[in-house]
Amino acid sequence: MVIDTLHFARSAQVMDGQLPAISCTRLCQDLPAVQPGVFEWRLAGRTDAERSDAARAWLDVQARGSVRVICQRCLAPFDLELCVDNTLALVDDTAQLEAMDALESEGHGPETEYLVADPRLDVQALIEDELILVLPYAPVHDVCPGAEAAQDLADTNRPSPFAALAQLRKR
Repeated sequence: MVIDTLHFARSAQVMDGQLPAISCTRLCQDLPAVQPGVFEWRLAGRTDAERSDAARAWLDVQARGSVRVICQRCLAPFDLELCVDNTLALVDDTAQLEAMDALESEGHGPETEYLVADPRLDVQALIEDELILVLPYAPVHDVCPGAEAAQDLADTNRPSPFAALAQLRKR
């Protein structure tokens, strides 16, 4: 599915759909096994002023779904929820994009993400790009399964290395 980003934003169009994880080859290329999940997504265009010819155009991107990953702490697989809620400001060309990035890096511009307006933007690629950006480099469980039991076992089996120091302090 392809859109003209400026026309889409200026006419305040909205589209949504489902994207099978298996079709996100760049997102899933280093993930384990086949990814059976589906991402729900929504793309909305808007402008920030009454006059659409002089207004800044925006794309609001939302996506939600899960991917199967390997915990980098315990090496067990788990489903990781990915959630995108991002706003992209459209700029006319690469020079304008670089100028805005330079201002931002100097601390003079707003912290806004920019996208060069494209008359033929691939929506699926945009959604996949945004999902890739929220995928953690080293995913981990909030609490690894069996971590509490292993910690309890470790606590009961070995004395604290500081126990000897406590004895010296009492003398």
